[in-house]
Amino acid sequence: MRRTRGLWFSVLFVLALVVSAGAGFSFGLKPTLGLDLQGGLSVILKAPDGTPASVMEQALENIRRRVDSAGVAEPDIFLAGTNIEVQLPGLAKGTIRTKAEDEFCLIGKDAATQRDVSFGCASSQVLANAARDSLSVEEVVQQACIVDPTASTTPSCFATKKAADAALKALTVKEQTTGDNVGKFCVTDGSAFFGCFDTKKAGNEAKALFETEVTSEFCLVGSMSTNLPCLDTKDAAEAALATAEVVHVTKRFCVVSSAGKDLGCYLSQALAEVGLQQTGQGKLLELIGTTARLEEREVLGTLDPAAPGYEDQPLTCDSDPVSPTPACPSKPDALAEQDVWFLGPGDVKYHLGTVQITGDQIKKATAVYDTGGTQSVAQGWIINFTLTSEGATKFGEVTTALAGKQLAIILDAEVISAPTINEPILGGQGQISGSFTEPRAKQLATVLNAGALPVQLLQQEVVTVSPTLGQASLRQGVVAGLAGLVALFLYLLFYYRLLGAVAWLGMSIWAILAIALISLAGQTVGYALSLAGIAGLVISLGVTADSYIVFFERLKDEVRSGKSARSAVQPAFKRAYKTIVAADFVTGIAAVALYITAVSSVRGFALTLGVATLLDLFVVYFFKRPTVILISRSDRLVNLRGFGLTSGVAADSESASQVTPIGEME
Repeated sequence: MRRTRGLWFSVLFVLALVVSAGAGFSFGLKPTLGLDLQGGLSVILKAPDGTPASVMEQALENIRRRVDSAGVAEPDIFLAGTNIEVQLPGLAKGTIRTKAEDEFCLIGKDAATQRDVSFGCASSQVLANAARDSLSVEEVVQQACIVDPTASTTPSCFATKKAADAALKALTVKEQTTGDNVGKFCVTDGSAFFGCFDTKKAGNEAKALFETEVTSEFCLVGSMSTNLPCLDTKDAAEAALATAEVVHVTKRFCVVSSAGKDLGCYLSQALAEVGLQQTGQGKLLELIGTTARLEEREVLGTLDPAAPGYEDQPLTCDSDPVSPTPACPSKPDALAEQDVWFLGPGDVKYHLGTVQITGDQIKKATAVYDTGGTQSVAQGWIINFTLTSEGATKFGEVTTALAGKQLAIILDAEVISAPTINEPILGGQGQISGSFTEPRAKQLATVLNAGALPVQLLQQEVVTVSPTLGQASLRQGVVAGLAGLVALFLYLLFYYRLLGAVAWLGMSIWAILAIALISLAGQTVGYALSLAGIAGLVISLGVTADSYIVFFERLKDEVRSGKSARSAVQPAFKRAYKTIVAADFVTGIAAVALYITAVSSVRGFALTLGVATLLDLFVVYFFKRPTVILISRSDRLVNLRGFGLTSGVAADSESASQVTPIGEME
C-alpha cells in the first residue's frame, strides 16, 4: 500500500507540473522567439586578425550598450574569435500607445510634409493664446563665410557676420617661409589660409574677389521657447505662423519599443509612426558599426583643395573603413602619439599633432538644439559633453597651452570642426558642433555615452529576415513537431497497444514541460527559441521514443522468459533505465560540446537538445515507471482484450494471469 501511494504521488506530481505549465500558458507564458522565427536583423562584424581577446570583449560590451540604448528587445550578441555577431529579433517591432493629457498646444502645419507640428504646449488656454499672439518670424544667422565667387578656394565660415567681415578686412597676402607652403604667396588672416598662389599678384587678385556670404534661417520665436521650427525662407516661416492655432490636446501617442522602452510621445498618430520607424534597420546598422573614436588634436597646418601640393599629400586615414589607407592601422590607438593628416569640412586636409583628449574621458554626452540668443547665433544640433574629473583637468591644461591656436575635433579619422581656443576652458564641459542633423547628433551622443569601439570593425555579412518569413518558419516547425508526435503515436499504439498510449501521454507531458522550460528561459535568462531550437526539440522526440521502446522491449523479454506482467515490470525497468541513462548521457555530451564550440543558431539546437534529454530522464522515471507499474497491478488492464498490457508485450494471457510467486512480489 505504501509503495502504491508513492507511485500515485509521483504521477500526480508530474500532472501538477503539467497543469501549472498550462496555467502559465493561459496567462501569457510563451517562448521568446528568435530572429528566424519573428524576423529581424543579423550582422557579423569582423575585426582584424590578431586582435587581442580583451579588445574584442570591450568592443562586444560597447556594442551591447548601443543596442540596449535603441530599445531593441532580447538582442543576441556573442563573440567568436575576431567576429562579433549581433542578432536583433523583432527589429522595430514596437507599439504606439495612447496617453491621456489635458493641455493646450500651438499646432501648425509643416509646409513640406503637411503634417502637424507642435510649437509648444501650455497648461491653460489663456497661456496658449498669449503664446500664439507672441509668435513672430525672426532671421537667425547660421553662419557667415568668406567665399571666392570663382570657387577656386574653400570657404571659411564664422559664427557671426561681424566676425566674417572682420576676417575679410584683415586678409593679407604673405610669402610663406615655413610649413607646407614654403615659397608660396598665401591669402591669410594670420591663423588660417584662404588659398596659396605662385605669385603675389595672383594672390592679390584672388583676395580682391573674396566676399562675405551669410546663410540664414527664419525661425518662429515667442514666449514658448521650445519646439519652434526654423525654415529656409521667410515666406515659409510666415506660412507656418499663419497656420498656428490653439488645440485642446486630450491624448498623446507614445512609441514604446519591443523592449518596453519609452521612445517619446507625439501629438498625432502619423508623427508617432515616424518615431517608430526610427528604430529601423538603417539606424541600428549605423549605430552598431560606427567606431566613434573621438579625439582632439592640435592643428599644425591645413591644405585646401586649391593649394599647391594638395593632391600629393596623402591622408593618414580616410573615412572609408573598407579601403583603408596604407598608413592607417586597424587599431586607432596606434596613431595616438603620431602626427597625422585627416580630411575635414570642405575637403580641407588637416595636419594634426598628437592626441590631447579622447572620447573615453567624456562622462556624459547630450544632443541638443541650439537656437542661439542675443549674444550668439543658432548652431542647430550640437552635442554638449561633460568630462570626467581627470578629463576636465587635462582639457584645462590643453586649452591653456593652445590659447590662440586651433584644436581639431576628430571623429573616426575625420575632422568635424577646428575651433580656435580663445581662452582656457576649465569647467570640464564643452560642445561639439558641425552642421549635424538631428539623427546624426543623437546617434553621436549615444555612441559617446556607450563608449568608442577599441578596434575598427567591418561588416562581413548583413542578413535581414522578414516577419512573414519568420512566421512561415514557425508554422512549419510546429507542423513538423505535431506530425512527428502523431506518427510516433500511431506507430506505438499499433505496436504496443495500451503501453503505446502511455508512451504518447508521456511524450505529450514531455513536450508541454519542454515548452514551459524554454518559455521560462526566455523570460529569465533571455533565451530566444530559433528554428534550429525547434529542430532540436523535434529530434528529441526520437530520443524520447527510444526511451519508451527500450523499456517496452525489455519488458517483453522478461514476460517471455516466464514472468508475469506484474513481476516483470520492476526488473525490466531497472535494466532498461541503465541503457536509457547511458544513451541520454552520450546525447548530452554531444549537446554540451556543440553548445561550447558552435556559434549562432547551432547553439540553440544544442541547448534544446540538451534540455530535452534531461527532461526525458525526468519524465521516464517519475511518470512512465510508476504508470506502467500501476497498470501491471490491474488484472483488467493487463488482460484487456486486444489492447491490454499482455497484448502490448505479445505474451499469452495464460502466463500473464498466473499467480505471482511470493518471492517475486514487491
